[in-house]
Amino acid sequence: MNIQPITTLTPQLKHAFHALQFEPESFQQTDFAQFDVAFPDKLKNAVAKRRGEYLAGRICAQAVLAQLQQPPTQIASGEDRAPIWPQGVVASITHSKNIAIAAGFISQVSNAGLGIDVEHLMKDKQELELQRHILAPGEEALHKELGKHFSHPLTLIFSAKESIFKALYPSVRKFFGFEAARLIAFSHNQLQFEMQTTLCPQVPAGLVLSVHYQTRELWLLTECEFIPS
Repeated sequence: MNIQPITTLTPQLKHAFHALQFEPESFQQTDFAQFDVAFPDKLKNAVAKRRGEYLAGRICAQAVLAQLQQPPTQIASGEDRAPIWPQGVVASITHSKNIAIAAGFISQVSNAGLGIDVEHLMKDKQELELQRHILAPGEEALHKELGKHFSHPLTLIFSAKESIFKALYPSVRKFFGFEAARLIAFSHNQLQFEMQTTLCPQVPAGLVLSVHYQTRELWLLTECEFIPS
């Protein structure tokens, strides 16, 4: 599979970070051995595109572990599909179409979480059709205001909530929907969300989380870090 590091992308959260572009159509099964990534049984029936995405994400994860001076480790997935990181490593993987990214840091704080999400911009029709599925009650006004500053506000809110889910999952350990977090403020590079319900003792209703974001021509990246108190 043809891959190329993305060197022009700088995350706002200053953690170990690796991003790459890849060509899913060039994927071959032998690429797993070439890049020293274990092929998971759960992908044995997956199409080539899905296998290529998984491989690209794990290549990024390996690069992040190396930056963190961790020994080479195969990052398997748990029953909940979340990556299983080495003890003390807090990290996240994301991919969209031909882009894969991983980021991580070392922490001894129990259930610390990091969420990153890359999304290609939705088409205008998708943004209209999916509003009722993604926006929380009372979020419509700020979504409209955000649209005055950014051409694809729903893509941005969707990505931010994906990052929030990943950041909170080590504490919550259960699925929660988009309505659990409501946008309450935004700036040119950051969104703020308020949790609308108590998900666990570390994540009570009223908790405010910041999500950093940056946009490119066709895609965007969001980042969220959660350190339980």
